[in-house]
Amino acid sequence: MDKKKIATFFLLSSIFIFILSHFLNNQYILVYIIQKVSEAAVVGGFADWFAVTALFKHPLGLKIPHTNILENNRQKLIDSISKTVSDDWLSKKHLSSQINTIDAVSIIINISKKPRYIQSLKKTTKSYIRKFFAYTKTQNFLIMLQKYIDNFVFKLNLYEILKNSTKNFLDSNFFENLYKALSIEIKSFLSNLNPEKTSQFIIYHIEADIKKSLTASLKNALDNNFDQIIDNTFVYLIWLIDSNENLISKHIEDFIENYKNKTLSKDIVITLLEGFNIIDKQALSQEVIKELKKTLFEIKEDKTHKVRLNIKNFIISQIDLYDNKIKDFVLDTIEKIVYENTVKLKYYFIEQLDKPDTLEFFKNWLEKELNSKVMLEFYNKYEFEIKMYLSNTIQNTIKKLILEGKNYSFNKYTFEKIFDSIIHNYLINQLILHKSSFNDFLKQKLNYIMRQNHHLIGETVKKYLSNLKQEQLISQIESKVGNDLQYIRINGSIVGSIVGFIIAIADLLLKKI
Repeated sequence: MDKKKIATFFLLSSIFIFILSHFLNNQYILVYIIQKVSEAAVVGGFADWFAVTALFKHPLGLKIPHTNILENNRQKLIDSISKTVSDDWLSKKHLSSQINTIDAVSIIINISKKPRYIQSLKKTTKSYIRKFFAYTKTQNFLIMLQKYIDNFVFKLNLYEILKNSTKNFLDSNFFENLYKALSIEIKSFLSNLNPEKTSQFIIYHIEADIKKSLTASLKNALDNNFDQIIDNTFVYLIWLIDSNENLISKHIEDFIENYKNKTLSKDIVITLLEGFNIIDKQALSQEVIKELKKTLFEIKEDKTHKVRLNIKNFIISQIDLYDNKIKDFVLDTIEKIVYENTVKLKYYFIEQLDKPDTLEFFKNWLEKELNSKVMLEFYNKYEFEIKMYLSNTIQNTIKKLILEGKNYSFNKYTFEKIFDSIIHNYLINQLILHKSSFNDFLKQKLNYIMRQNHHLIGETVKKYLSNLKQEQLISQIESKVGNDLQYIRINGSIVGSIVGFIIAIADLLLKKI
């Protein structure tokens, strides 16, 4: 059951018993005790209701000092929460201790252990190398080279070869190692990227255009949207009056009553007028509301209405008056947005590069692009030029290889040895060999980044809380501690009852003494 309803039930029950007991003869001891107990319960329950309610709003709508505490102390609360998160829960010391537990080399090695990719890469690479060196041993190779290469290249479906070769490459362990190496370089670049200089660079190149066109753009936007804005605004005002007609009427009646009470003469005159039904406060308030709505409707419907035109002229005058301030504000806002988003993108990309599924994402993206219609159209358009270039490149490369190492070829043992030692094991062994220094380097960079940007934690929390509406902030607080606060009200009634009982007994004992 809702704890708030239970607390209210306790308070109302105490009030009911208190009232009922005063209709009974208090000469009876039990009735006397019930009166005292219920009286104390009402006092305790009401006092705690007032205290709990004062946290979130003005009790009974009365603006009593030291009530509506959360709203009046909103900024202090936000500052306190952001400081606690930044300085205690996610302090530099705590984050640094977590970073120092990271074993990056072990993570990289575990990811790289995929034998099926290594075997596939070995098989594909070996096949191409053997074919290549087989042709270099032919006596007529140099004579036939141009004709053969041209025929060979122009018969190839390079698009399919590119797709298949790329797929094999993407499935290989070499691609994973290459990706890791590039990730380290990219993250190093991003780590050293200065968001402040980046935002200043962008502002420097757009400042002239912004200052040149901003005022005209604002006025043009006002001309294009003014009627709609005014219509929507006055529709909302009329709706607001309709929705709160009773409240507005009450305020008007209260105003008349307050005006009447200012002096004795006013009080006598208005009272007499009311007595002779010359003045009817309720009818007068309804008439005022009716005229107000009528005026608002006229302004909304009449596009040449003086008030409507005055509003537009005032806005235009304010745009002209604060022209430089508006431009500076816009430029400062753009610079701030660029700076904040540069920081976010910087750490977003670093975070994405560290995710294990990013590698798979790149693989899927490359395969998708290779199989796209755009890539096929590009290949069909430049197929001849591509094949001519490829033919000439292959011929020149083969001639160079023949001159430098005509008699050199790979056997199975040599290939396995080179592949395992250079392509795979070398990189892994280097990481293992320099595990401590690599981990220390990574931890140092991460700690540096964390310390340089630690203030963003508190700023982010503060910005989030500041952007919450007062109702949202109160709702979140009530959802966490609301029930506990209602227990205070319940305990107030219970403790009040107990204290009332003790006072009643003590009073009876003292009277007998």
